[in-house]
Amino acid sequence: MTNTNDLREVAACTYFRARRMARLVTRFYDNQLGSVGINTNQLGLLAKLLDANMLGVSGLSVGALAERVGMHPSTLTRDLKPLMKQGLVQDGNDPEDRRIPMVLITKKGEGKLRDAIPAWRRAQKRVQDVLGSELLLSLNALLDLACTRLPR
Repeated sequence: MTNTNDLREVAACTYFRARRMARLVTRFYDNQLGSVGINTNQLGLLAKLLDANMLGVSGLSVGALAERVGMHPSTLTRDLKPLMKQGLVQDGNDPEDRRIPMVLITKKGEGKLRDAIPAWRRAQKRVQDVLGSELLLSLNALLDLACTRLPR
């Protein structure tokens, strides 16, 4: 009789491996950003909002921002609260349809992002030094490919 509860099979699961790696990487980058006062998630949100701003879009809806960062909108809303409290982002409305709420980066948010970039660069360099350029490029390519193949 086959043991249907073989825990080694669960331990070898892709999900658990990916989550372990995500937690390690998040902890590492968050430690580097600690002195700036934002975490990696917040850095990514500010960067996506500034990117949209630089492309001439004054803000993004929660749904559009969630899609860009690969988060559920309710999780994103929770993650935006500390940024709003710090004055780094603010609520707005779509100029074409005022019923659609938008999230906008503030000047203070742009400054915080500028302040965080050197710490982020140090973290990125350290990861590259530890993993090596070839492994890092391969890892990034595999992650990008996996993201395109898995259903959203």
